[in-house]
Amino acid sequence: MNNLSSAVTMDPRSWCEVFGLFHKKRIQTRLADGVDMATDAASTAYMPIVERLSQAIESLSGRKLVDFYRELNELEQEVKAALDATKGQADDLLKNERNLLYNPNKAVFSQLAQLLDSLQQEEEEVDEDAEFDVDEVEEALTTTLGNTQKAVNAYLACVRTLGRYKYNKKSLPKNSRAAKIRDWLGDRVPADDVLHQIGRSIVFQNGLRRFVNASKRYVFDVPSSYRLFRKAHLDDPRYYQEAPTNAFQLSATELDAIILMMLRNARELLSQTFVARNLESPRFESLRNLSRLFRNQIMVDEATDFSPLQLACMEGLTAIKTRSFFACGDFNQRITSIGLRAMDQVDWVSEKISAEHISTVYRQSRALNAFAGNMLEMMDGDRSAHGNVPEESTHDGVQPVLREHAGEIGQAAAWLAQRIIEVERAVNQMPTIAVLVNSENEVKPVAEALTLHLESINLRAEPCEEGKALGEGTDVRVFDIQHIKGLEFEAVFFVGVDQLAENIPELFERYLYVGATRAATYLGMVCYDALPAKMQSLRAEFIENWQG
Repeated sequence: MNNLSSAVTMDPRSWCEVFGLFHKKRIQTRLADGVDMATDAASTAYMPIVERLSQAIESLSGRKLVDFYRELNELEQEVKAALDATKGQADDLLKNERNLLYNPNKAVFSQLAQLLDSLQQEEEEVDEDAEFDVDEVEEALTTTLGNTQKAVNAYLACVRTLGRYKYNKKSLPKNSRAAKIRDWLGDRVPADDVLHQIGRSIVFQNGLRRFVNASKRYVFDVPSSYRLFRKAHLDDPRYYQEAPTNAFQLSATELDAIILMMLRNARELLSQTFVARNLESPRFESLRNLSRLFRNQIMVDEATDFSPLQLACMEGLTAIKTRSFFACGDFNQRITSIGLRAMDQVDWVSEKISAEHISTVYRQSRALNAFAGNMLEMMDGDRSAHGNVPEESTHDGVQPVLREHAGEIGQAAAWLAQRIIEVERAVNQMPTIAVLVNSENEVKPVAEALTLHLESINLRAEPCEEGKALGEGTDVRVFDIQHIKGLEFEAVFFVGVDQLAENIPELFERYLYVGATRAATYLGMVCYDALPAKMQSLRAEFIENWQG
């Protein structure tokens, strides 16, 4: 499933940066809202800490969030002390309401548990502020509780929410979980004056909790921010072509963007002294666990097959101190729709990456190197990246061969066998040979058909399913074309070039170019029908056979 626009798929940088700004703005807004809530509900005793938070927030819009977190690090203990002092009062009120509900009907929470089971099947409106109604530790403990205790906690959460909305003089969303539990409770809902009293305490706590371990949300609230970002931008054709089937569905590219944002924000925090020197403290446990994934050095082969997001994620896993990252690849050999297309995308991965060019060809004959260069012209590739055979090389090679109108696998196999026999006679021994087909489903049938024609010279074709390079040294290996990267053979044959062009018109010539660079001396192509129209300019490059 890919609900993203084709523009984002090809180059996700701008979309990712807009999302990053959205996340930071959301963090800032929630902090500002927290100050407003705490100011509104604070008693005189707690106004000094609220005022200090307010002063810090005033300058937030012109600063980096990490600078704000550094300042907040000095205030966090005071914020926690104020929270602890007020939490006990609200908890007493909540427990009293729980007992008033339970004492007349000991089965009430078992009954509520049944309601909650039915609600799990329905999509509900999300209360973004509810996560700050309770401490993070309390929220984490609920996952290990039984159904009855979860029902108790759901009731208490409902009362907190009702109280917060009552104090703020707002209407509860009709499709929220709290509204559904309230409707189920009926006349058992706490009295308005009690809800107002609970609400004031919850509003104050809700406001202050946004400043406890706030830096953690900079990293681990990214998925929540993306859900809201996508909801807000679904109608923007620059970013999305359709809505996902459900709110929790993600494409691979969306997941890459979320991981990258989390990694980059985590690295920004881990680079701060106030985090690094306290990394072993419980409040930085999540950052500490994430940092254990980092490696002193990361190296990436065939880098152009990866998207800018994926490469940036890999670079983001390098150790903070070393930041050692190497990648190699050829833009002309990109065989994925999401892969790197230009050097400016590499620069976006990291401003510290420098580019070095390699132009020496170490395996190709002159004939195949020239053919590959002509292919670059056909596919409008980067000729400057095309390698050159060393002047001292005597490996001239032969022109590639072509068979059109093969019709079906049997005729294609017969032609392939004849060409393989020619290769064997030319070199007086069987070199390494690969036959590339268009799908895993074709690997075994082509291998079986080819073996029938090779038995006369004591050869067989080995089906290398899922790219496994099995078989004896003299076996002809048959691969799905998707496994072409990383292979090196004396001879390479493509079967069904015309079908490849039809199935993946945007990438087929790249596969052929890669194949031409994997073959050292011999290259052959089979078309079940005619040579693809885009390749007509190369027709003169082919010969019929190598008998000469």
